[in-house]
Amino acid sequence: MTFENATAALGLIGFGGILGNYFQIFWQRRSSELSKQHELKERRYKCLIVLMHAFLNFAKRAPHLEQVGRHFTSQADLLDELKMEWHNMILFASDDALKQVHSFIQSPSVAQFKRAALAMRADLWGGEVSTDLECLDFEAKP
Repeated sequence: MTFENATAALGLIGFGGILGNYFQIFWQRRSSELSKQHELKERRYKCLIVLMHAFLNFAKRAPHLEQVGRHFTSQADLLDELKMEWHNMILFASDDALKQVHSFIQSPSVAQFKRAALAMRADLWGGEVSTDLECLDFEAKP
């Protein structure tokens, strides 16, 4: 091997190492950003779940919201908060999560709550629920 070939080989190895480090740093930053985005989305969705659940039985659940610093004097106040949360969702939520939460706001029901929650779950983790949601009700059946 000549001196020139050895120098070229060492230069390529050095360049490859620099290039490899660049891509590793880039990948780590991107991974960190995605992790932060996912954590934010998860927090916002958890908040929405609590607010929607409270809306379904406001008289019973409003005191629990006050314990965590959320004071609503009426269901109308809570609905306004849900609308504001929906507008914030435009920044990060999937199309289906946006549609399902919008449907809940338009016509709140236990069934719509479940659809919205499942859309948020799919947005966060993917996949579907394989069980029948009716068997997961807590309400007494006649």
